[in-house]
Amino acid sequence: MALTVLDFFSSELKMCTQVYICLPDPNGLNGKPMSERTVLWLLHGLSDDATAWSRYSRIEKFAAEHDLVVVMPFGGRSMYCDNCLGQNFFTHITEELPRYLRTLFGISADRDKNMIAGLSMGGMGAMKMALTYPDRYFAAGSFSGVLDYTDVELVNVERMKAEFPFMLPMMDDPSNSPLNPTALLNGEKHKNLKLYVSCGLQDSLLPTSYRFLEKAEKEGLAVESCFEDGTHEWGFWNRHVQRFIEFALQ
Repeated sequence: MALTVLDFFSSELKMCTQVYICLPDPNGLNGKPMSERTVLWLLHGLSDDATAWSRYSRIEKFAAEHDLVVVMPFGGRSMYCDNCLGQNFFTHITEELPRYLRTLFGISADRDKNMIAGLSMGGMGAMKMALTYPDRYFAAGSFSGVLDYTDVELVNVERMKAEFPFMLPMMDDPSNSPLNPTALLNGEKHKNLKLYVSCGLQDSLLPTSYRFLEKAEKEGLAVESCFEDGTHEWGFWNRHVQRFIEFALQ
């Protein structure tokens, strides 16, 4: 695989940003154009950046094995929201960046060629994006994701006030907020979306995945889930990004 790094100015972020992309190297092209390859949009966690997946996981190996293009954008500490201190990370990743990369590399806009996943904050972002736009992604995965905010005992409101003020409107009605992944689940709207949720049994975020699954079950949605021994760390995420890819492509 070829690892490509783009530094460019984003109108939605109002600053220069980076995206890391796994693309086939010359020996891996085999006459197959980019438009025919499946794209995995892969989101990082709260304390990471666009380099994280390529540095700490085996994603290049998995991309080569499954003939994928993997796009790893920068999400800052945005919770992948718009109106994040003047920056629109949600729109950047769902609208601006896809348009740019389709122009540059010819990757497909078809739903059946695009899937999205992420770890921790990135799991939250991936689910929000796929559940908001199920016509753009055929599968979505969360690894140790922050998937639900309806249980106020799990939410550090004071920390949100200090670090994530753009999330506070959600707390007025988290059960119906578009910022809360669990609130977005809809049996009819998402019946054709392949969903994957995993979390370590020793991870403090585990209850949010359970709440997500409870809502999905009420909506009549099937979710591929895996809860096993593990904490909030790269060994766990490396295993589950591979499992997600295999599940999504089967």
